[in-house]
Amino acid sequence: MDAEEVALLLTPEGMHAVEQAKAGIDAGTAAHTVADRLRVEYGARHSRAALALVAGRLSAAAKFTDAGRLFLDREAAEQATAEVVARWTARRFAGARRIADLGCGAGGDALALAEVAPVLAVDRNPGRVAMAHANAEVRGLSQRIDVCEGDVGDPLPAEIDAVWLDPARRDGSGRTLDPQAWSPPLSEAVRMASAVARGGIKAAPGLDLLHAPEGCEVEFISHRGGLVEAVLWFGEAVSAPRRATVLPQGASVAGEPDTGATPLGAAGRYLFDLDVSVGRASLVDLVAPGLEAWRLDERTAYLSGDTAVTSPFARRFRMIEAVPFAERRLRDLLHSLGASRVEVMRRASPVDTNALERRLNATLSGDGPVLTVALTRVGGTHTALVCARERDEG
Repeated sequence: MDAEEVALLLTPEGMHAVEQAKAGIDAGTAAHTVADRLRVEYGARHSRAALALVAGRLSAAAKFTDAGRLFLDREAAEQATAEVVARWTARRFAGARRIADLGCGAGGDALALAEVAPVLAVDRNPGRVAMAHANAEVRGLSQRIDVCEGDVGDPLPAEIDAVWLDPARRDGSGRTLDPQAWSPPLSEAVRMASAVARGGIKAAPGLDLLHAPEGCEVEFISHRGGLVEAVLWFGEAVSAPRRATVLPQGASVAGEPDTGATPLGAAGRYLFDLDVSVGRASLVDLVAPGLEAWRLDERTAYLSGDTAVTSPFARRFRMIEAVPFAERRLRDLLHSLGASRVEVMRRASPVDTNALERRLNATLSGDGPVLTVALTRVGGTHTALVCARERDEG
């Protein structure tokens, strides 16, 4: 949606068009049929904008509790930070006088930041600026958020003492992994974040840590089991060299990256599958003692132990049997255990787990247990760990 379309949707006529578009989509009517009906009553532009807003709100439903009130299209919704994640990162700015949200998009982060301090939200896309304006009004935060169109490199007001940057990570061919191809480039974002008392840069979850500058904190954030952000923190926002955060539980562990202090051992009574944020932050050595666990191999983040510890940082599985990996042997073992279905996961294994899972399940049936097979290396040997899931993250 462009700025004019957002303005149309804010009128009584536009709101009515949105209500009709939503009613049609909710009833299961094809989008093109809904569009035809809306065009007759409201015209092509109202029709297009209303359907874009309905699609955006549906896409944003998993991210925002009030998605049905917000103004955003599908692209803006996909790029927006989930509410629980935005509120988590906004906490680092407590005590700031005024925060600049540079590259604010539809305002997802700005809405969370405004709960901490007044915000200057900047974006060069007029449509995104219009959405952010509208969303500030929806949340009753228009007095806390000043939204303006501009470039992230424009000079900032003197009272800005904190900066949050979300560089655009797409080029003409899609997502780019080269931080210097971001807009602004990572080096420029680092300069801006370092020029104020506290700064944060939202980076790609797969960021190569070689690009993280000396002295910054790198926080990896997972949400509902998936890695969603890597954040580079600067200045007063730094709390440790590395941090792993698990949301929505709000569990976080921070410290120096792994040194290899966790001992190695054979499979015990339990397998612990660590949250992806822990592995990416290289904080296995900090989490392992709380699990009373050891590593199965120095190259993987699977841990094992003999105590049924519950932790937000790991899923726990009861170990049934560990065997050197061979597909036929594994299939025979699953049959002997009466498995009705199997889930396959891996760390440090070259096996295509999806294909293996399909082949194994094609031979299983009945009403027996659903088992998990973890393919990994144990003491250097490619091993299949047959387990029963006991608990997801606590």
